[in-house]
Amino acid sequence: MTTTRRARQYFLRLALTLAGSALVIPAQVQPDVDFAGLIRTAAGIQATLEHCDGHPDFETALANWLERTEPSSPDDRRAVRETSLRLLEDTTDRQLVLGLSDGLLRHALQDIKRDPALVADKLARTLYADIGKAINSQKSKAAAVLAPAYGLGEDGTVTNERQASFLEAFLNLADPRMAHRVRPSERPLGDGAGNRREQGDVKAGSKR
Repeated sequence: MTTTRRARQYFLRLALTLAGSALVIPAQVQPDVDFAGLIRTAAGIQATLEHCDGHPDFETALANWLERTEPSSPDDRRAVRETSLRLLEDTTDRQLVLGLSDGLLRHALQDIKRDPALVADKLARTLYADIGKAINSQKSKAAAVLAPAYGLGEDGTVTNERQASFLEAFLNLADPRMAHRVRPSERPLGDGAGNRREQGDVKAGSKR
């Protein structure tokens, strides 16, 4: 087995394990915190991130919300993206890095599905560059970003060719040791928790 094949299998195992458990992080924070309201302005984002210092439960709750929220307006989507990237830069918690990376990728996949004018390869390059700037060459964070990316290609989230092109381009940038192939899932991810493990297809081979 080649080194790249072993690496891919490791990330796939890690991604599937995290999809079932580790990305759901409990936080002892009041459930009625209006995170959407807190990050509505640039000053609000700054104040919210500053409050994370010394308040790990608040930081965890914010990261969980950023990963799972489904913002409807362009302004809300921009706020979620900016806050996610800045928290990704600030946090030293590996579990939060995993969750934030997962959220950024899921939101990008939804953007591709929502807006036919978006070019998949260009969005992948932009997100990869923004994440790269946030993690600032920290190897542990870079490895943590790969696990959700592989997981999204396996759990049924990718449902059309444009989403597959985006994720394939992102994986090729994030892990250039191999050529990735992503195909839409034949069994799309449903609303129920029992459907979270439906799998799409990700193929990899040595680049020539």
